[in-house]
Amino acid sequence: MCGILGVRQSWLGRVTDDPIALVERARSRLRWRGQDGGGVVSCGDFVLGCARLAITDRRSTQPVVLRGGRYTAVLNGAITNARALWQDLRPRMLRRDRLPNDAWLPLLLVARGEPERLASLMGHHALAVVDAQANRLWLSRDAMGEKPLFVVREQGEVVAFASTLPALRELGIVASLPGASVARFFCYGNTGSIAHTVAGRSIDGDGANVSQQASAAGRTVPSTGASVPFASALSAATARCVDAEPAVALSLSGGVDSSCLAAVLKQEGRAVAAYQFAASGSEGDERSIAREVAAHCGHHLRLVDGGPEVLTALPELTRHWGLPLGDPSVLAVHAVARAAAADGVRILLSGEGADEALLGYQRHRALRFAVGLGGPMGRLWQWSSSYRARLWRAMWASRPYDVLLEVTPPGFRRAVLARGDEPLPLGLQWSRTSFERRLAFAGAIDRDVYLRHDLLPKLDVATMAAQIEGRCPFLDGEVQSSAAALPWQQRYRKQPLRAAYAASLPRSVFAQRKRGFSLPLDRWFRTDLPFLDLLREPRTRQRQHLKARGLDAAIDRHRSGKADLGHGLYLLVAFELWLREQEATCA
Repeated sequence: MCGILGVRQSWLGRVTDDPIALVERARSRLRWRGQDGGGVVSCGDFVLGCARLAITDRRSTQPVVLRGGRYTAVLNGAITNARALWQDLRPRMLRRDRLPNDAWLPLLLVARGEPERLASLMGHHALAVVDAQANRLWLSRDAMGEKPLFVVREQGEVVAFASTLPALRELGIVASLPGASVARFFCYGNTGSIAHTVAGRSIDGDGANVSQQASAAGRTVPSTGASVPFASALSAATARCVDAEPAVALSLSGGVDSSCLAAVLKQEGRAVAAYQFAASGSEGDERSIAREVAAHCGHHLRLVDGGPEVLTALPELTRHWGLPLGDPSVLAVHAVARAAAADGVRILLSGEGADEALLGYQRHRALRFAVGLGGPMGRLWQWSSSYRARLWRAMWASRPYDVLLEVTPPGFRRAVLARGDEPLPLGLQWSRTSFERRLAFAGAIDRDVYLRHDLLPKLDVATMAAQIEGRCPFLDGEVQSSAAALPWQQRYRKQPLRAAYAASLPRSVFAQRKRGFSLPLDRWFRTDLPFLDLLREPRTRQRQHLKARGLDAAIDRHRSGKADLGHGLYLLVAFELWLREQEATCA
């Protein structure tokens, strides 16, 4: 796990006489992602840099260089089929006590004239390889988008890339949010894909695998071959994720997905530390279920508690990431990651990807009723974000799934936000489509929008800021392929997990209702939270995207208990913190 960047020297020479020094300064903005070494290397027309978090081969560093400097590579993340690739490329390496740095693998593939095999790399990664002699660049990113990679092009040519936007800013590349992205943030809690043009340069934060002269890999989910049973695929994926020297732990929320990973680890003979977060003021039995699961599977449960003070990490995380963080659970994940890091953990397993692959969200069930009737009845319950209110509005909306994904009620957005751009629609209109087709629409949106632009960036910034590597076995290519091969009736509501692990886990795991990993923001924003003062400052109230009177009315409505607007107020705070960070950087 690292932060990586690269820039074309012939392009950078227009703005500086010392490209190496400028890239080193940009690399300093990535050190929160890795403090175990790294550096900057010139290779042909490119300069590559890396801030490394050492997981394998701590004596190694990055960038890695081969054949006297002809080939250079940087890697952020992990290649979980590294053992199989070393068997093919350098079998003698398997006789060592520990495997070499994963970054050598893409370098060896390109040096052997096999860049197309970058598509076979499994796990979570973003990487770059340069052939200085041929002046060629290969960029590759995992198909699910687990690891961030922002790519800058000028007239179609890649001129720079980095793991974060603040690193690019040090190179003079400033990205702004289009109006539709701002509107989307306040509606869905994420900005979506960063893909726009500034001063003739395109900045793409959702790029697939690319090459300067030839495609290195397509946007396909790498798999090891023929389809295998889902449980077998998950077991193999988990084994690949824990095939590492450092200490491994599990984020055990008490939900179905993390509980099944606890069962898989037990089957693999791995007893690990399991971390469970509980927010003060929250209700539910997740902690008691987590206790049952940990005891049943032989894992040591480490309890992490957090109150409103967890919000104090938001400014720092925003500064690191360079975009507003609209999912408040990033703060809970960060609290877990910090607790694990304090215990010496380096790898934290997480259950992201299960709901998308196995159609497990509560909103998927709502699609039976959300048929897009149209009409004035959908204007009721405009100030509520409860599941019942969203379901009612979705029943009458032309794009029901968009409504089910909303995190703020329409009444709040109309009152607080100035008129302007509307978020681009996510789903499709339907009225008489089959439930199967609705699920197919929803699954694609969940995978390509919610997972890619909300859950995975959240996990990345929360863990990396604590010097922890997050790994998600459910996002493994073989697991995803196995799930996709099943008919929807067999995937729906996580039936493969129930079939495989019901006998291996306490009955309470599958008897519980579906819950999200959320914070009690409604309660917290009715206390003397300092962030409410931030929203009342003149600097905030004068923002072009806000209506000052509407903001006051929304705060009063929430604090009086007339509506639960905690998530909406959090989004206002998160966006204001991002704006102030942007202004401080540009000053």
